[in-house]
Amino acid sequence: MSVAPSAPSARPREILATIGRAYPQLWPAVDRLRAMRANDFPEWPDWCFLPMQGAYAILSGGGDRRLPLDRIHHVGIVAALAAWRVTQGVYRFDPAVAEAVAETPLDGELPTDLLYRLPEWCVYIETPGRTWEGRALHGFWAHVEWEEGDGANELRLVLDTAETPDLALDPVRGLIPVPLILGEGSLADALDRLAASSRRRLKAMGLQDLAMPPSDPSRLLGETQLLVALVLYLCAENAEIGDGIRRPSVPTPKRTKRGPRLFPPDRLVAWDVGLRLGAALRRAESSGEPGVEHGERARPRAHIRRAHWHTFRVGEGRRGYKVKWVAPTPVNVRDPEALPATVRPVA
Repeated sequence: MSVAPSAPSARPREILATIGRAYPQLWPAVDRLRAMRANDFPEWPDWCFLPMQGAYAILSGGGDRRLPLDRIHHVGIVAALAAWRVTQGVYRFDPAVAEAVAETPLDGELPTDLLYRLPEWCVYIETPGRTWEGRALHGFWAHVEWEEGDGANELRLVLDTAETPDLALDPVRGLIPVPLILGEGSLADALDRLAASSRRRLKAMGLQDLAMPPSDPSRLLGETQLLVALVLYLCAENAEIGDGIRRPSVPTPKRTKRGPRLFPPDRLVAWDVGLRLGAALRRAESSGEPGVEHGERARPRAHIRRAHWHTFRVGEGRRGYKVKWVAPTPVNVRDPEALPATVRPVA
């Protein structure tokens, strides 16, 4: 049984408009900075739309001006929305696929470099039914931040827990930046760094001994891992995104009198994720049979083997990495031909 996709939520576009009203010159300033790439700014990698230092310069007014401490968290939010504004892709996972991917452990050889393969500069992933520290999590933005020099790159998440995106007093209320320092090593190492950072913050505030401290490291790690798994799926070689005809991509700037410019779409662009695979998973789970029938020997009950990530090396010297998500696999099913071939996603 397939699940008919619903219309994408208008929330992310409403939030984008709210931020634009709070900072009226924001988007033209972003366009100007992008056009100055490699001239007045270092030429950052193609997978980064605009480094956060650019967002900081815009919000602070540039030069030696400093941004007030109570608005520092606006920088990460603006950087994410600036990168998302030019594509406005909303990714809607099939519920069965979302659950299976979120439950796939981020262990083993999963280099942080895999996250540089996002289909767009920034994505918005809907998360119906999920929560973040007890609040409804409507969705989240995800993009990779480039740090100049010896700084560590980051996976930046901006969580949408706002009750309403139209809050004139605080345009970013309910939007929570979560930075994941990538650096060397695996995604598991990056998640460990996030938990360690949370423990240091609690200790600095004297809250480490509370029975249920705010931003409890264990809970933070668990909730973040589920979201990172959804992001990683979008980076996988065999990710099932769209209808098989259209695919998300990074747009090409158009030449104008004021230099190259990206023109945002006038509406959200919905990308359904895993629709065929989700239908296959539901059919596989509903095909389970009793282990014994009359006149038969007992045999193991039909079940689904847990999903996992498969990483492989590519490129010159086999120094690069790609990843595939291996879906839950039916085991001991009496009639395997009754199951769709998409239970194992085609590479």
